[in-house]
Amino acid sequence: MSQLALTTAGETRSKWARPRLHPGLWLSYCFLGTLIAASVLASFVAPHSPTDQNLTNTFAGPSAQHLLGTDGFGRDVLSRLIWGGRSAFFGVAIAVAVSLLLGIPWGLIAGYWPRWIGASLLRVADALLAFPGLVLAVAITGVLGPSLITSMSALGVVYAPTIARILAAGVSETRNRDFVLSARLSGCPPHVVLVRHLLPHAIGPVVVQVTVLTGLTFLAQAALSFLGLGIQPPTPSWGGDLSDAYLHILSAPQQILPSGILISLVVLAVYRVGDAVRDRMYVRGR
Repeated sequence: MSQLALTTAGETRSKWARPRLHPGLWLSYCFLGTLIAASVLASFVAPHSPTDQNLTNTFAGPSAQHLLGTDGFGRDVLSRLIWGGRSAFFGVAIAVAVSLLLGIPWGLIAGYWPRWIGASLLRVADALLAFPGLVLAVAITGVLGPSLITSMSALGVVYAPTIARILAAGVSETRNRDFVLSARLSGCPPHVVLVRHLLPHAIGPVVVQVTVLTGLTFLAQAALSFLGLGIQPPTPSWGGDLSDAYLHILSAPQQILPSGILISLVVLAVYRVGDAVRDRMYVRGR
């Protein structure tokens, strides 16, 4: 093969191996990174305490002292958004962790033993998926009691069947390949085959789905807090602040903008990162 052909083939592989990072993706990375850093360092970054009230300065507009104004209790809106990000990201981490801890073993077992055990587990997943996710999370949270941990754990339970079905499909497709059969014939126990041979090859679609569920979790967390089933006041939360602003939508409609816009931007940024992860998985598959 000529040197020109080798160079062209190498450039083609390099092009497929390194997808371009568009400005929108960089902006999403920077935006999410800034929010996470601000949330972690909220005690140093926030200009005011998120719970200090000043009833003589309610619904104030943006000023040098309060960049985003104050709410109905005279609390600084910007400080509450910064502190609310801590609970938002922590809650999303809880929901994703619970969904993976439940969904990965569920999917591995259902895909590796697809007849009786797998069929039974997938029927349970179908039964849970038949209920609207947010309604089921509201029911679980209502039984266990409203709090950040219970509401986010309920969301994790709701998302686990989706993870299980996706992973079970990948495991069922991979379980009869030569390298898996070789591992089984060499005497590897089932848990070693599942963890070392099947899981790395079937986890790709799950990673993509997790990015989608992360965006949904931000919306669901805000919805649960809006309904009073998430973080309880006066602890700052984006959904709770949006609920408080909604109560005064006629007298102070501008109050719904900071929390509503921030939630929308976070979800859009997460989905943009999810698109990049999906493209990366597609390139690796090629």
